[in-house]
Amino acid sequence: MPAFDATLARWFHDHHGIVSSAHLRYLGVSDDEREWLVSTQVLEVLFEGVYRVTSTPLGFLGRCAAVCAADASLALSCYTTGHLLGLRQCSSSALHATTDRVTKPVGRGVVIHRTRFLPSEHIVVRSDGIRHTTSERTYFDLARHVTDLSLASILEQMLRIGLCTYASLVDVTQSLATSGRPGSGRALRVLASRPDGASPADSHDEVRLLRALRSAGMASAVSHPPVRLLNGRVVHPDMGDPRVGFYVEVDHHTWHDPSAAIDYDTDRDRQIRLAGGLVERVTDTQLRADLPKVVSDLLALYRARCLSFGAQTG
Repeated sequence: MPAFDATLARWFHDHHGIVSSAHLRYLGVSDDEREWLVSTQVLEVLFEGVYRVTSTPLGFLGRCAAVCAADASLALSCYTTGHLLGLRQCSSSALHATTDRVTKPVGRGVVIHRTRFLPSEHIVVRSDGIRHTTSERTYFDLARHVTDLSLASILEQMLRIGLCTYASLVDVTQSLATSGRPGSGRALRVLASRPDGASPADSHDEVRLLRALRSAGMASAVSHPPVRLLNGRVVHPDMGDPRVGFYVEVDHHTWHDPSAAIDYDTDRDRQIRLAGGLVERVTDTQLRADLPKVVSDLLALYRARCLSFGAQTG
């Protein structure tokens, strides 16, 4: 009977319950001892040469670690890296991984993408055995799978939470984008459509609304424009056209305590009006129920605001 010692237990603790044959040998477990652990159901075979200690439930991170243990050339990518990074619009039941080598299939539920270019600087190696593509590479790889709107939302979130910079995204995308390469056009198009110097949007609903307003004729709208109040404080509404002081806020019912949010929002809206601005509020539920109507209403109010300033819309 092989000893399940503290070193082996620590490995499983630090690697989501996953180990490869090579690492078992490194940890002092012989092949015969490994087979005994499998036969007594201490270990479960997940893929060829990859095992899970059965006392640890197999969750998302364990599945990720198992795929990486199955093939050292693989780096998790696309939706899977997006989920690891906490990005929205990145749900997928399958695990996605990319390699620059010819490899055999890993197993069910794993989608392998092959590329001719996957340098080490595009891969993050974690201490828990998980390897995944960088944020910039993930942005480019996702472009082949998602719509322009979803990719724009992912881009805004990456910038908002500091995963990368706009400049680093442009650098990596331009280095990867070639004629005929899946996702190249979308990745470049979404980057180019972002207004210069705009602050990142907070939510997918904000991205949807801003893109819809700009497409409908509010071309000068930007995300989080600065508004200086009479007391000197600078606030940033969700979006708006600062030329005419027209701003839009998207209220998310699940984000705040209702009473505290109402008090804060009411006071801030009043301060913006005192500074000469106009704030219109919409809710996330309204956007999801009838986005065209919300856009039509806001556009009518915006045009009226522009007329009062003697300014052209756009």
